This record gives sequence, C-alpha cells and structure tokens, in this order.
Amino acid sequence: MIYITGDIHREQDIHKINPREFTVGNSLTENDYVIICGDFGCVWDGSTGDNFWLKWLDSLPWNTLFIDGNHENFDVLNTYPVEEYKGGKVHRIRSKVFHLMRGEVFNIDGYKFFAMGGGFSHDVNYRTEHKNWWKDEICTIEEAKHAF
Repeated sequence: MIYITGDIHREQDIHKINPREFTVGNSLTENDYVIICGDFGCVWDGSTGDNFWLKWLDSLPWNTLFIDGNHENFDVLNTYPVEEYKGGKVHRIRSKVFHLMRGEVFNIDGYKFFAMGGGFSHDVNYRTEHKNWWKDEICTIEEAKHAF
C-alpha cells in the first residue's frame, strides 16, 4: 500500500502519520510506503530533535519517503549519501527513510512516481538564508533539464 500526505513540519504536524491517529498505519509492513510531499522538516539542523524524529520514523513498520518542499534545510539534507532506490536517486536518511531527489522517477509497488520537489517561500522576506531559508528551495535549470 502507498499513502500520500504532505506538510509534516516535524513535530508541528507529524501526528498525521502517528499510528495512534493514522490507524491504518497499525496494519502496514515493510512492504508499504508513506510518501510526504514537501515540508518534511525532520532533517532540519542535525540536532537531537532531528535524531529523535528520524529514529521514530525508522522504527515504524513502513518506509517513509519524502519530496523536499520549500521549508527544508538543504545544507543538511545534501550531506546525506546519494543512492539508487526504486529506480531513482535518493538521499538515504535512515534505513527506512528516504529523500526522493528532484527529477527522478521511482517504481514503487507497481506504480511510477515522478519526484519534483521544491517551491517558493511566501515568507522569504522574514527568513534568513542558511538559517531558516535556502535558495535551493527553487529547482535549478540543471534539475529541470534532468527532469525533462
């Protein structure tokens, strides 16, 4: 099974995929996937907070996949190793947590998924580059060409 949501923002909205609320999660297995479409937020500053949530996600029975949104820390995200997974390139965050990289196509459970993350922060004027805003939120020409 594949379930899709978005905007987890770490502790702000992660309850959406907590099996206490997301009750179907209690019946999922390592052969199932939860895909988060942007604003994952669990790779933010490499702190104990990140580690807590990533460890928790990795303990869940399913695989957690995410596409980056505009509210991600790309400096930290891009430190993770790049691997092939389900036909496309990913950053492996944990054993069952993967960042689906831009412009890649993934074959998951018999379906093809095109990943093209990013977005424009409407609040960029109130943010500080490399602290809580990254220009990498917008895809580059190279990423667009790769996608095509």
